[in-house]
Amino acid sequence: MPWKTTLLLLSVLLAGCAIEPTHESLKASPLPRLIPVHDFVANTDYNGFYRLSPDGRKLAWKAVAGTREEIFVRTLGKQDTHSLGFGVQGYPFVWAQDSRRLLFIKDAGGNENFHLFLADTTQSNQTPVDITPLKNTRVGIQQLIENDPMHILIIHNGRDKAVFDLYRLNIDTGKQTLLYKNTEEVVRLLTDRQGHLRARVRQHGDQRFLELPNADQSHWSVVLNWAQNDDVIPLDFDASGEGIWLISNRGRDKRALVRLDIATKQESVVYANPSVDVGYALISQMSHTPMLAYTQPDYQHVEVLDHSLTSVVNSFRQAGPVGLYINSTDNAEQHFTVDVNTDRGVRFYLYDRRTGEKTLLGRSATHAFADALSEVKPIHFQARDGLRLHGYLTLPRGASKRPLPMVVLVHGGPFLRYIWNYNREVQFLANRGYAVLQVNYRGSSGYGRRFMESAIHEFAGKMHSDLIDGVHWAVQQGVADPHHVAIMGTSYGGYATLVGMTMTPKTFACGVDIVGPADLVSLTRHFPAYWKPFNYRWRKYVGDPDKPGDVIRMHRQSPLFFADRVSRPLLIVQGANDVRVKQQQSDRMVEALRQAGKPVEYMVIAGEGHHIHHWKNRLKLYRATEDFLAECLGGRSSGFDYFQLGSWLF
Repeated sequence: MPWKTTLLLLSVLLAGCAIEPTHESLKASPLPRLIPVHDFVANTDYNGFYRLSPDGRKLAWKAVAGTREEIFVRTLGKQDTHSLGFGVQGYPFVWAQDSRRLLFIKDAGGNENFHLFLADTTQSNQTPVDITPLKNTRVGIQQLIENDPMHILIIHNGRDKAVFDLYRLNIDTGKQTLLYKNTEEVVRLLTDRQGHLRARVRQHGDQRFLELPNADQSHWSVVLNWAQNDDVIPLDFDASGEGIWLISNRGRDKRALVRLDIATKQESVVYANPSVDVGYALISQMSHTPMLAYTQPDYQHVEVLDHSLTSVVNSFRQAGPVGLYINSTDNAEQHFTVDVNTDRGVRFYLYDRRTGEKTLLGRSATHAFADALSEVKPIHFQARDGLRLHGYLTLPRGASKRPLPMVVLVHGGPFLRYIWNYNREVQFLANRGYAVLQVNYRGSSGYGRRFMESAIHEFAGKMHSDLIDGVHWAVQQGVADPHHVAIMGTSYGGYATLVGMTMTPKTFACGVDIVGPADLVSLTRHFPAYWKPFNYRWRKYVGDPDKPGDVIRMHRQSPLFFADRVSRPLLIVQGANDVRVKQQQSDRMVEALRQAGKPVEYMVIAGEGHHIHHWKNRLKLYRATEDFLAECLGGRSSGFDYFQLGSWLF
């Protein structure tokens, strides 16, 4: 019998091997239909990332063709949709100013040495051209130049791996011209749409300085300085050139949108939210004034600063909460592409400011099974030291019995946060029958300076007890079965999983660690060279491996040295090419566990780094996770997914 036929028959047999729930609360509940794993990670109905060309005449987006994610293009008002014929899974793109070509960055197998590729939208079945073929170099797009479609500004660390220089790149020939040589630990450059270098942020010791150049850049004048403990993000100059828009918490607890007057060096607040930080502000490319400011209390709040956009924002509001994102515009700012996000999926629109007309471009693939997805609700509770914590709780649809098996899903960073939106992991776990608890533990971004700084030296300390307090809260609410709680996460979330399984081993029935560090000292010593300018905060919060006192504390906070305390099953997943949390971290943890005779499953995924991009590897990860949790918590699993057969064949 041919081997392909054999595999096909085997897949048919295995497809019926779904695991029914064994937890008592789930056996007695009318759960919704079980959504196949491939619908979450490899859905052939996927579409998204819609972007307008600068001239407003074309639209490009990503969608699945066959077994891969490709870029599609069409002319507005015409039926000329075509694919460019190459895979781009996981990587963003931008239009070049000629409105004909696309630029996108891509690394090799997760090594984070991103190169810049060029593709012509008038051609199909092409091979994108690598126009920055530099060895062991990380390239980024700095600026598109408005009236020069042949050139763009890029930054890269080809000369010195620790810093980024500024270049003008000819996208026709690949020729690079050095514009700014970074020899003074400059961490940010501000350029304008005409391709001019307007300002820089320089770092020295524990201070940062916003500086403006003279005509030939031979001298730089300081207009603002701040401590590295502050968050100051320059956005753009105003139209007069006499002011700079910043997001800043200098002299305040929460980040606000402010205007810095260059002459007086005084800040004036444009918008602030008393509860949370301003996370982002949309600045007009034409008027150089703020249009929208975004904050994330429990649900997203969009503050309209340009009143001509009030009708735009209002047209997308609905009865329930919604996340609204204007993510591209033409040069004339007459058309926008808009993402409208809920906890069940996303709708993609084109909006015409002249007529007020909005056109539905597409819907995320989740619309086909949205009725089986769950509601994500904001929660609040107090940590044991009285700190108010925020997060989200998702209960499996149809689970009428209590208490439920629960997964504590821990975000990475750690200086990031969860927001209210569609989260693939959350909905996947909820569909399997689990309550999902997401805690924005201390050190999470978005809640102000005091909340952030309460995490100093608290790895495996109060940052972790916040998660434990979340478990206790869920148990007291009658939601969680205290004997069936798992912990799971990626990066810092993987570290928190290892901490939970080693240092609080009686709290969690099992854990899933995805690229989580096990040894904080060796982790810090092996960060990429280009992280050096940004390591101040890490060393302040976590520790300096060159200080003996910090090393002692970091050892106490490293799960590697407590592997013998593990008593429950653990699944460890590692990207083989991870440059942030190197494979050695997981290898050593697994070796320590096995030497101690502890239960551990270990999965190393080839061709991936700190993020799992390819659908076949995501499929592998999710399948392993659902089987592992079904055994541990008593939820359900889909068993063999026939897309696994496709991943073997292709």
